[in-house]
Amino acid sequence: MTQGGATIERLPPGRRHGLPDARRAARDRLQHEIRTISQSPVVTAVLEVADAVLLVLNPERQIVGFNSRVADVVGPDDVLGLRPGEALGCVNAQGPAGCGAAPACTTCGALGAILGCQERGRPLETECLIRTERAPERTLEFNVRAAPVTVEETRFTVVSLRDISSEKRREVLEQVFFHDVLNTVAGLRGWAQRLQRPGGDVPRASGRVEFLAGQIEREIRDHRALRLAENGTLVPERAPIRTGELLADVAAVFSGHPAALERGVELGPRADDVELASDRALLLRVLVNMVRNALEATPPGGVVRVACEREGRSVRLLVHNAGVIAPDVQVRIFQRSFSTKAARGRGLGTYSMKLFGERCLGGEVSFVSTEQAGTVFSIRLPLAPLPLAS
Repeated sequence: MTQGGATIERLPPGRRHGLPDARRAARDRLQHEIRTISQSPVVTAVLEVADAVLLVLNPERQIVGFNSRVADVVGPDDVLGLRPGEALGCVNAQGPAGCGAAPACTTCGALGAILGCQERGRPLETECLIRTERAPERTLEFNVRAAPVTVEETRFTVVSLRDISSEKRREVLEQVFFHDVLNTVAGLRGWAQRLQRPGGDVPRASGRVEFLAGQIEREIRDHRALRLAENGTLVPERAPIRTGELLADVAAVFSGHPAALERGVELGPRADDVELASDRALLLRVLVNMVRNALEATPPGGVVRVACEREGRSVRLLVHNAGVIAPDVQVRIFQRSFSTKAARGRGLGTYSMKLFGERCLGGEVSFVSTEQAGTVFSIRLPLAPLPLAS
């Protein structure tokens, strides 16, 4: 793309890059660079007219200038001398080496744009997701632009951070809704075609058609529930649930489902049948997302196992597959919009597990992924009649 006559190269979100040198500028040079930027009338004028957070970085990626909009994101703290992730409170910038040293930093969009701009000497643009210590439940989503600028023969990098959370939320919600509905429609069409074949199992096919028609209705209701949950206005409807019946429903959802083609969904050997009080529709949604993700990570011929284990005064529902999630993906797995797939609009599955399972149902959603055990996503819920989180 071009803007103002300059070409801005667009980097794909999540693009992998190397980790940078962790060395920082000597104190005297850092102070000189801060004075250089603060005394430049052109730079200071540009900083204040921009409709976004602007940071000016030295070659070591330390902040030597910024505009007033930084306070909207980081508060009144002094950010001079810090690196962007440190200023924003990024959870991956808390180690001794700070911003740019953690394994997750290899896919950080902001760092990739900054490093690319410094190496190539031209503007770069991408998107970035940042989890912060200040608000662990919230992911900051930015459009990031990095452009080189020379002041008094010193090369700096100007970084623009524009909050795109609202527009990304609308885009992702719409696309994941259409994706889910179209998948269900595909299953519905397949069973409808079986009804037209001579000698087919009409009772079974009719039952599946009825079930999938109900699934489309559930998808529409779930989409509405997701929007309400994000706004904090969703009120769960608690009722008694038998986990045996719930897991049977989960398996039924994937009977004839495109995601389960050449793959199996089975109840594990430790599928206890326990009664708990929860919102059946929301809990089903959490488990369906877990199974769908597991099936997408399972090769043809593989099996996904769903189980239930009682643990004292709580119950744990588990979904297991034999695959392993890469370490750099594990640290970002529950971020909204983050996905290991290239398709736009993906990445709500794991995010909605957390949103529904914890904020709405009062449970604990987690996962483990190792070479020895494979990957297990689970939700732990209390058996005692405790009030649900709002």
